[in-house]
Amino acid sequence: MKWLFRTVGSAVVALVVTAGTAIITAIWLMFSGGSTEGRRLGFFDSVFVEVKQSAGGATQLGAGLNDPLPLVISVVVITLLMLAVFAVFDQLLERKRQLLADAD
Repeated sequence: MKWLFRTVGSAVVALVVTAGTAIITAIWLMFSGGSTEGRRLGFFDSVFVEVKQSAGGATQLGAGLNDPLPLVISVVVITLLMLAVFAVFDQLLERKRQLLADAD
């Protein structure tokens, strides 16, 4: 049951970190190129920002998802890394308990 909560918690944290990173990347792309026209990709080509001039002379800005695969991979990798940290922490905690028990 403990590992179920850890897995769900790790997945939620990974989703939040990945979504935050994708949003920050999109905002960065919006302001990094100025008002030059074109399509800019970021976060391993998963998010895009597109700037174009309309017929009336107004500048149109569009942002969206280009490829969801890098986002999915980053969520899985971050989740696995967090679970690995939990596993190492449990092993170190058990080793500490064992050493303290042997010292008595």
